Amino acid sequence: MKIIFGIFLIFLGVLLLTTIFLDLFSLSFFTRIFHNLGLFWPMMLITFGIYFIYLSVKKKWLYFLSVGVFSAFLILLLVWPYESVSTPGKYQVFTGVKRISFKSGGFTVRFIEGEELRVSTSSGIEVSKAGSNLIVKGSLWKRFGPKMVEVELPRDTFELSFEEGAFTVKGEFEENRFTRVETKDSVLNIRFNFQKMNVPLYFEAEDCVLEVLFRLPTGVSYFIDKKDGLLLKTIEGNIVESDFNPHLFFKLKDGVFRVHLEGGI
Repeated sequence: MKIIFGIFLIFLGVLLLTTIFLDLFSLSFFTRIFHNLGLFWPMMLITFGIYFIYLSVKKKWLYFLSVGVFSAFLILLLVWPYESVSTPGKYQVFTGVKRISFKSGGFTVRFIEGEELRVSTSSGIEVSKAGSNLIVKGSLWKRFGPKMVEVELPRDTFELSFEEGAFTVKGEFEENRFTRVETKDSVLNIRFNFQKMNVPLYFEAEDCVLEVLFRLPTGVSYFIDKKDGLLLKTIEGNIVESDFNPHLFFKLKDGVFRVHLEGGI
């Protein structure tokens, strides 16, 4: 068991060094691992099952088999592709929504502009409404492939939240549709293009791995408030750093954060 735990620590350390310091992969690489964990987690049960049998019969080949299965599990987390996602189904129309919450599992979210709030999901994702909160929930432990959620937004403003999952989020907007984005206990890769920042955006992240890429209009102001964790920041184009009523405010705590802002749209 000590060897298995040692292999895991080596794997985790090499992964963090490669991802963060050598910059061979983006932080979205963690999203791949989280997705693949949902497919291959039963191999952990197999590993421990073989090891417990080894403890009873003391056959060395069983010990090495458990180490081999665990090593294969770690390799699959890294190399198994997940780019191909299942196609979303029919649209559901919702009214009176102020907040959209994405929870559990791992899926890709694509926002598009429209005339009404409509949501389409692939299989394995449930959508429900509680008051003014729209809840989009997946499951890490179901044996489904990668999932897709498509959200069509009207010309209103919304709050977004992402919790306990791995999410890839994309959207291109004529103007900002969000007043607040929150993420906690998650892996989030979010990419937005805003031609106009008509309303300020407050972005709060805690206990997560976060990668942000925002393409913004010229002259937009931003401010980042970080407490603990690792922050990698890249600013390009005509963007102003200011803590006085910024258009874009980040509050980051306890995590690994990469923030890339590009001005000049």
